[in-house]
Amino acid sequence: MIVPESNKRMSIPSVGLFLQLFLALFVTSLNGLRTSLMNHFSIYPVALMELSIGVISLCFGVYGLIQSKYSALSWIVVMIGAMTCFLFVFVYLLPEAGTSPPIRL
Repeated sequence: MIVPESNKRMSIPSVGLFLQLFLALFVTSLNGLRTSLMNHFSIYPVALMELSIGVISLCFGVYGLIQSKYSALSWIVVMIGAMTCFLFVFVYLLPEAGTSPPIRL
């Protein structure tokens, strides 16, 4: 039996977009799991996971721009990855209305 070779693999920017969709699900519909992790452990694992997903997807988007095969998708992944990194800074590192930030440096 001859099986045709399939070299179709997921592109790198698509993986970045998938990571961002997972993060959006984690923050919205899986928020109960997120808050449970914060209550049982601390805020650090959740914050570092969100930051790492943002940085990894940003790198995947830049890699896609360098390859310039998937230009529109790569720009979308870069913009959302950068917004995710900025969201991390605003949510976890900056004080709000006189309260100290959740993560102190």
